[in-house]
Amino acid sequence: MKKKVILVIGIILVVAALIAVSLFGIYVKNENGEKRNIIPNYKMGMEFSSAKKIIASVSDAVSSEKIFDKEGNEITEKEDGVEYTEENGYKIEQTKVNPDDKKTLENYKSSKETLKKKLDNLKIPEYILDMNESNGEVTIQIPDNEMTEETESMIKKTGSLIFIDLSTFEVVFTTDYVKSSDVVARQGDLEAAIFLQIKLTEDGITKLNELSEKYKETTETVTKEDGTTEEQTNKKELFVLLNGMSLGTTVLENIVYDNTIMIPFAVSNNNDELNTAMNEAQTESIILNSGMPILTYEYKNETVQAEITLETVLYYIGAIFVIFLVLFIFIIIRFKAKGFISMYFQIGFFAVMLLIMRLTNVTLTMEGIAGIVIASIVNYVFNYIMLKRTNEPGMYKETNLIFMFNTLPLFIIAIVFTFSTKATLSSFGMTIFWGIIMTYVYNFIFAKYVFENLTGGKADENSKNNN
Repeated sequence: MKKKVILVIGIILVVAALIAVSLFGIYVKNENGEKRNIIPNYKMGMEFSSAKKIIASVSDAVSSEKIFDKEGNEITEKEDGVEYTEENGYKIEQTKVNPDDKKTLENYKSSKETLKKKLDNLKIPEYILDMNESNGEVTIQIPDNEMTEETESMIKKTGSLIFIDLSTFEVVFTTDYVKSSDVVARQGDLEAAIFLQIKLTEDGITKLNELSEKYKETTETVTKEDGTTEEQTNKKELFVLLNGMSLGTTVLENIVYDNTIMIPFAVSNNNDELNTAMNEAQTESIILNSGMPILTYEYKNETVQAEITLETVLYYIGAIFVIFLVLFIFIIIRFKAKGFISMYFQIGFFAVMLLIMRLTNVTLTMEGIAGIVIASIVNYVFNYIMLKRTNEPGMYKETNLIFMFNTLPLFIIAIVFTFSTKATLSSFGMTIFWGIIMTYVYNFIFAKYVFENLTGGKADENSKNNN
């Protein structure tokens, strides 16, 4: 009997410790002697904090301009003091980066889908994407946090791979030949290498083979003035641009292997350098795989304040507190001391749920908070079923069966929502999913033993007699 009392007290103290960790965290000293909390902070949705709004407008910029005189001759060199205007009889032809015939609803939608694909590939957990169908302006809203600046930079980049002939400045290879890209790591005897591997279409492979015959390193024998000969190396190089970023010049044989383009990002035996290169290569791969919008955009941004104020949050917290206070009062009146202990375990369950949300990096939206509330109610129902059967044989087993059959539809819905790409749905699904799982695990570890012993052993004895 004394051993059981010690175990019950131990369980109660463990639950108290979990509540304390959930509320206050765990602080340790770093190398500088400063204390830091090793429990991650809550990752809150955009409605609880400021957001960054990125506005992408279809550009009206002019890429080139030609001026013709009255006879139709092109003016290639402008004279000082001459105003080349249509009023003075000159004809001006402008080429826009977005010709008017490209500004169609179909192209607006296609460009929007390209931006959406990039946001999804970047695995941004929460964003809002809208488009004005009359002018193609796209509005992207993302959380304003430490990753915002980097995310904004990646959104503005267009996925492209371009080769330029150094002697003629002609574009000889474009993104149209790219099929897909991914990141590969190769381990050598002394060092490892990180590459961006770019796979090509069939036309791309044909084009690459053509270019490989031209842009390569060759050696020829040259006769000097004194009659002696020497080997001279000649290079026909290309200038490489990846996602608008210069990679310098190279001969194709340096970056081509087995009909794929292999762009090196690091060769090292330092893990930190390799991890950094891996992240950089993955980012460039995502941008390249997202492709280029049909239209060219100009970007600007602004900060949007939180949709939900502190007063609103406090209002909802107060309403939820009142609901659970009523439920706790009911269960204490109905089951007295057992009900009071059940209430204590309910508070512990809520604290553990919040701790899981922090450790699993779940983005807490309003829907996610609603999921936590629903999960707590589900756990309340489990405890109520268990309390009603504390003096019956097989109390915990029967409670689990009743609970499982009644929550199975909710569990299936939670799983479906968990894999949603929208943060609001995934947050709701994950909180309920973890809530149901934790109801089984938490009550099995903590509540089961305590409530079985609160029955005075009658349930166990009856169960043994029946067997």
